[in-house]
Amino acid sequence: MLTKWKIAATAGAAGALALAPAAMAQAAPSDPVPGTNCTVAQVERALVAVAPEAATMVNQVPGGRAEAERILTLPPAERTARIHELGRQNPQLAAYYTQNQGKINQTIGVVASTCSQY
Repeated sequence: MLTKWKIAATAGAAGALALAPAAMAQAAPSDPVPGTNCTVAQVERALVAVAPEAATMVNQVPGGRAEAERILTLPPAERTARIHELGRQNPQLAAYYTQNQGKINQTIGVVASTCSQY
């Protein structure tokens, strides 16, 4: 199960996609997501099932999906640092997360707890 900081980092990753620049490297669908028992593909499928609107947003932003995949596969400390960096670079992202933190964290909790089923 993800700890609160991992959930927040993952939430930030999902939110960052709306404003993130093109990704540097793309993760493979079979790559594990540190802190979970899931792969990138399982997390993506769980997101589509739990929050299709978020999955749509990720796929519509140029480079969004690749950036999300890259963030998901970072070790937890690096993931957290990248999320904080994106928040500093994107005040709109930070404000969006603050305003929607409860819903975002709830969605991520469901994705994290069910991704192994996908």
